[in-house]
Amino acid sequence: MRDLCFMAVRNVWRHPRRTLLTCATVTLGVAIMVIAEGFVDFTLQGLQQSVVYGGLGHVQVLAEDEHPRARLDEGLVLALQRRLRSDARVGSFAARVGFEGLLSAAGGTLAVSGVGVEAAGESKIRSLLTMRSGEWFRGSERMPSALVGYGLARRLGIQTRDLVSVIAYSDSGRMTAADVRVAGIFESGVIEYDARTILVPLHAAQRLMETQRVSSLVATVRQSHDAQPLAEYLSAVVRAGGDGARVLTWRDLSPVYGSVVALYRWILRAFLGVLAVAVVLGVANTMMMAVLERIVEVGILRAIGFGRVRVVALFLLEALLIGVLGSVGGVVLGISASRLLTWWAIEMPPPPGRSQGYLLEVSVAESALLASVGGAVLSALLAGFLPSLRAIRGEVSDALRG
Repeated sequence: MRDLCFMAVRNVWRHPRRTLLTCATVTLGVAIMVIAEGFVDFTLQGLQQSVVYGGLGHVQVLAEDEHPRARLDEGLVLALQRRLRSDARVGSFAARVGFEGLLSAAGGTLAVSGVGVEAAGESKIRSLLTMRSGEWFRGSERMPSALVGYGLARRLGIQTRDLVSVIAYSDSGRMTAADVRVAGIFESGVIEYDARTILVPLHAAQRLMETQRVSSLVATVRQSHDAQPLAEYLSAVVRAGGDGARVLTWRDLSPVYGSVVALYRWILRAFLGVLAVAVVLGVANTMMMAVLERIVEVGILRAIGFGRVRVVALFLLEALLIGVLGSVGGVVLGISASRLLTWWAIEMPPPPGRSQGYLLEVSVAESALLASVGGAVLSALLAGFLPSLRAIRGEVSDALRG
């Protein structure tokens, strides 16, 4: 085996220019794979963060009935809050009550979707909200305060500290109204959401809806992989209490995320497939040239006792060496390019339906590096296999005649 490895190294460097060109092809392919997988990984992580910390949270407990006015049992909410408060996996949690109504200001009246929230926990769950002006309310103000979406505020001409009126039909079917002062104007990045949403303190929303119950209980976890275990734990608590409620994770509540992941993965696989074909063709061309130039040499090796298997192994070792050298160069180039692109802080345009762009970042994950190197090495071996079979065709006498 040692002799075969020595011969493979010697043969690879017999034509250094050709070998370097082939290694450069593999290097470029691996580097592009590393950068592409790093960009996709960053994009999906960013999407997950925007979904979770844009307000959805990691886990939500909702009423079993999907009607907008469905509420959770007060006893169940108190029991779940005690469990969440003592659970080390939980980062923050908050109760919410949702309502539909009208927002009246000096600029007119518009239909809105309102959410009553607990300020302390909700500000952490919605940590990615950008305050265009003002600040989060504390919930303890003498006059209830509110946060208004940027698009909604612009349509009604609302400014921070303005007094506006919220009108709604309560759970008992009566029309109710409340005056609130605008503490801040926020931007979530989702244009449609910002054009119709107002956040008010939980107690103000409950008075407006004439109820002490809430619509949902939302929680975030410190480690994203704890979301599913926490959801299962809360589901067990709900079942044990015999209460009607649903426990859903952020993946259940955001099916679009799964579709986006599937689309990105499909595009990435197609892209990497094209690169793999390029690597295969590059290495195959080099190996085929090596076979054609060494017909007589192969005949001599077979004449002195090299079996067909050893000849094939020799060519495969040469292909493997080219694949490994190119992969090492590709990893170095890919990591360097990823760091450079991240350092460069390129401003990316807002995705469709969003109002905020983001800074380009290319992450470097071990799984991406292993997949890129493994794909390149396997492609190189595949490219060397067919030429190696051609090298052992025919009789030894024919090979010696060239």
